[in-house]
Order: sequence, then C-alpha cells, then structure tokens
Amino acid sequence: MAFHDLTPDKSAPKNCKELFGLGSKFIPTPNKTTGKQLLGQTRSRFDRDFRLKVHFAGECSSSDDEADHKSKLYVKSKWTPSDQQTPSWVLTRVTRFFRKLEEIFKRENATYNLNPLQQELLDSLPSDPTYLFPEADKGLGPCAVKFIQYIEDVLVHLCNEEIYERLTEEEALLHTDVLHAEIIDWLNNYENLIGKHAYTFIKDHANANLESPLLYKIHKGINDDGKWPTRPTEPALASISDYIRNNTNMGDTKKEALIEAMKIVFRNNLFKFGDTYWRQKS
Repeated sequence: MAFHDLTPDKSAPKNCKELFGLGSKFIPTPNKTTGKQLLGQTRSRFDRDFRLKVHFAGECSSSDDEADHKSKLYVKSKWTPSDQQTPSWVLTRVTRFFRKLEEIFKRENATYNLNPLQQELLDSLPSDPTYLFPEADKGLGPCAVKFIQYIEDVLVHLCNEEIYERLTEEEALLHTDVLHAEIIDWLNNYENLIGKHAYTFIKDHANANLESPLLYKIHKGINDDGKWPTRPTEPALASISDYIRNNTNMGDTKKEALIEAMKIVFRNNLFKFGDTYWRQKS
C-alpha cells in the first residue's frame, strides 16, 4: 500500500494508509446495487445511438467527414431522429429490450469492499478542511498535506514578483476582455487556414465565456489540486517559435498562425487562487 504522510508533524488521520493505499483508481462499492431506476440515462443514450444507426444506415461517409470526426476540435451533434423519422420496429424493439432488462436489474443491498474503519474515515474526510490528499509525483501514490501548508507553499510560489503579478477582480476581468478580443482577431486573420469545426468551436467557446474566459481557478474545492507553470513562459515561447520557423515543413503563413496562437496562450496565463487573481507576466 503506497501512501505518504507529508504533514510536518505526521498528523494525518489514523487509518489513512489503509484507505488511500488502495490507490486513486479504487472504487468503493455503493450501498445498493444498480436498480431499474438508474437505467434512465443509459436507456436515453442507447435509444439515440440505435436511432442514428438506423437513420443513416447505408450512407457512405466521405474522407473529409472522417477526418473532421477524428479532430479533437470536433463538436458532437446532439440531434436525435424523432419518432416520425424512426421506423416503428425500432421503437418497439428498444421498448421490449429495456422491459426485459429492468427485470434483471433489482436494487438490493451490496457487499462492501471497505472495512468499517475505512468506511468511517472515507465518510468523515469531505467535511474535514484540515487536510488535502493529492497524488504524489512519479506515480508514488496518494499523500497527505495540511491545507494551511498547501496555501503557504502556493503563496511562496506566487509572490515571486519577477514571474507573477497579483490582480484585482476588475483588472482580471479587463484582461479577459482583451484576451477575448485577441482570440477573435486571430480567428478573423486565419479563418481560411483552419477547418470549419475548429473555427466554430473556438469562436463559440470564446463567446460563451465572456464573463470570465480562461480564468483558471486553481483551488475551487477542498480536495481539488491545481496546476500552474513553474518555469518562465517567454523563453519557452521563443525556443518553440524558433523551432517552428526553422524545422517544420508547413508554409510561412501556417507557421505565423501557429506562433501567433501560441503567443495568445503563453502570454495570457490568468488564474484564480482562493479569492485572489493572478497573471503570469514572464
């Protein structure tokens, strides 16, 4: 069982090793087994997938469509064929299938895979603001740190005035307005170079987050652990830009578009820590 107590006074709650040593991928057994009441979401997805397969059966997709679907910027459609657009036999078969399925899934008491001490500790931790339990580096498993220790370590990092600048909420929102304008300008300048799905995805995402786009809240909950760069961004940007200019086969316009997009990302690292706002300036 891998667990590390990194608190200064080794004061992590008793039995932590027995619980967290099970690993972050361990899934506690719920109190009850899955009943027919919980099949609703599964049924909706299955019903939609079945309708789509039947609706588009026999159609051949083009190579362009397949390339769009593989793109990480592809926006999945939520459209579902209506009852009028779906053969009656499809509706009948789905109904009969889930009727039989509901007879199998009965809500019963489950067998616990935690002992009473582990379960008691698991139940108590969400309401205890004293400790955090992040994953250690290098795959070494979970560890325990005090929340106040975490705050102090982060503030030591953020108070490096050569790298970070503290902002008021008004200044942070002003920076996000400028960032939004930069993204839209980039899209307008290089619209012809990017696919239609990428263009729509980026523009819709930017417009949907006008109130606080890309304000990354590092610690929104007691058990959330955030990440931030630990190295200056400008030297990295310069190094990567030089590599793109000198070692890639893409055209000059594409190189310029990629470098300008990277500048927007590297120079607009805005985030929120607790109730404070910060910007990485170098």
